[in-house]
Amino acid sequence: MTMESIPQLIYSGNPVDMDQVGLLRRSDDAVGDRDELWRRMHEHGYVFLPGYLDRDEVVAARVELCDRLAKAGVLDPDYPALEGVIATGEKINAAATGPFMPVLAKDNASLHKVLYDGSMMAFYTFFLGGEVRHYDYTWFRAKQPGTNTATTPHCDIVYMGRGTKELYTSWTPFSDVPYQMGGLMVLEDSHKNGELKAGYGQTDVDMFCENDSPEAREIVEMARREQRELTGEESRNIRWNSSGAYSNDAIAVREELQGRWLTSDYRMGDLLVFCMYLLHASSDNQTDRIRLSSDSRYQLAHEAVDERWIGGDPPAHGIRAKRGMVC
Repeated sequence: MTMESIPQLIYSGNPVDMDQVGLLRRSDDAVGDRDELWRRMHEHGYVFLPGYLDRDEVVAARVELCDRLAKAGVLDPDYPALEGVIATGEKINAAATGPFMPVLAKDNASLHKVLYDGSMMAFYTFFLGGEVRHYDYTWFRAKQPGTNTATTPHCDIVYMGRGTKELYTSWTPFSDVPYQMGGLMVLEDSHKNGELKAGYGQTDVDMFCENDSPEAREIVEMARREQRELTGEESRNIRWNSSGAYSNDAIAVREELQGRWLTSDYRMGDLLVFCMYLLHASSDNQTDRIRLSSDSRYQLAHEAVDERWIGGDPPAHGIRAKRGMVC
C-alpha cells in the first residue's frame, strides 16, 4: 500500500500530518536469520513480522474475547459477537467498558496459547538465544471508537525497568486492524534518542518522594501491612510519579522529537516486537468496532526480572509496588 492510499489518521480528535506518517518495515523476509533480526532491532527498535503467528489460533482467542465482551454488554447484540460491533445508546453497559481491560486475559487458555506457547515462544527462544521467560501479567486493550481512548506516547521502560533492560514487548492484534481503527504506531528512531533515554527513560512510575511530606513513607508502609490501597485523602498527601506517558499529545511529540509515526494495516497473525526505549502510541479508533490487542513481555530466563509482573497475583502498579526516594 502506498502512503497516498492510507486514510487520514486522527489523534484525540485532531488530524495527524500524513506527510509525517510512514509504514513499518517488514521483517518476515529475515525471520530465520537471527543476526539480521538483531541488526534490524538495533537499527529500527522493532521487528515487524506480518503473518508470523498462527491465524487460526489468534481467531480462536478472538472468539473467546468477543464472547466475554458480549456477555459483559460491551458489544451490540444485533450483530454476531465475532464482528466486535460496539453497543451504543441504551444497549451499552457503561460499567463494563474501558480501553484497558486486563481482566480479558485472566484464565484465558486460548489467548495464552497464542502469547505463551507455540510460535511466540519459539521466536523469542531463537531471537534471544536461550531459555526464555515471559511476564505473568498480560496487558490487554479493548479500544473503543472515539477520541478519548487513543494510547498516549510512552516508552515501556518506565513501567517495567526494575529487572533487565533487555526486555521485549510483543504487540499482538486480536482483530484485523485497518488504519482507521487506530493500530499501534511507533516513533521512528526514538530508541536512539540519548536525551529521551537519559531523562524520561530513567523514571519509574511507582517511585514516590518520601520527603514530600513527613507522613508519606508511614502511610505507604501502613497500607502495605494492611494489604489495602490508599484512600483518596492519603494519596493526596503523597506526590506520586506521573502516569508514565511522555506526553498526552502524539502530534506535538512528533514535532518535538522529529521522525515519523510508523504504522501498518494489521491483520490477525501479525506480530510486532519492540524494545523498551521505543516511543509508541496509537491513534483514534474511527470505526464502529472494538480494537482488541495485547502487550506481553519476554526476556532471557536467567536475567533479573521486574517483580511487579511476576506470580499469580503480581503487584502491578498497586501499593506493593511503590518505593520511596528522596527527591
